[in-house]
Amino acid sequence: MARGDGGGRDGRGEPQWRPVSDVDMMTAVVLEQLGANRDQLRTLEPARRAPHLLDDHTIGRIKQVFGEQRDDMWLWVEIGERWQPQDLTVAEAAKVDQYVAAKSDLELGVETLAGALARQANPFPDASPVRVRHPLTADDTDETSWPWLTGLVVGMAAPGEWDIVVIDDRLVEGLDAGGNPVYPVCRRAAEAIRLQ
Repeated sequence: MARGDGGGRDGRGEPQWRPVSDVDMMTAVVLEQLGANRDQLRTLEPARRAPHLLDDHTIGRIKQVFGEQRDDMWLWVEIGERWQPQDLTVAEAAKVDQYVAAKSDLELGVETLAGALARQANPFPDASPVRVRHPLTADDTDETSWPWLTGLVVGMAAPGEWDIVVIDDRLVEGLDAGGNPVYPVCRRAAEAIRLQ
């Protein structure tokens, strides 16, 4: 799908559309991209559990590459839509159907990867309900024995650390002006936080 000089949907020029005779090659390209995306997702999986493993530059570069792939997805969709209404042989129609299915898998894979990258950048977005390790008494200093309590993310305080409101009636610190309970706010690293 080389680009011509016209005005394409993305502003970079009108694509030179591939003929249906190229369906095998186009399907192979889509399946190769899908495999590469799956490999990338597997590579990112350990970093999901330990957000500090990837630096901001690496995350930014991965986002750029897969953002461009997502932005070009309309090309892959439209080529299938151009092939489907053509007067195709049974064999060509089956191959076009295979291409469309592979393209749909690629779309889903790119969206999954984009979501994984967003979670990598901040696995605990503001206002996320979480479970957080927190002591029930001030004199409990053994962090390994702290229970998992309900919390709500206030925000990322530093790389790899989040401020969490611990919502447990046993920890109410008083009442605000409106008579609502005031809960403690703690700062925790990723290993002491779980998404609910």
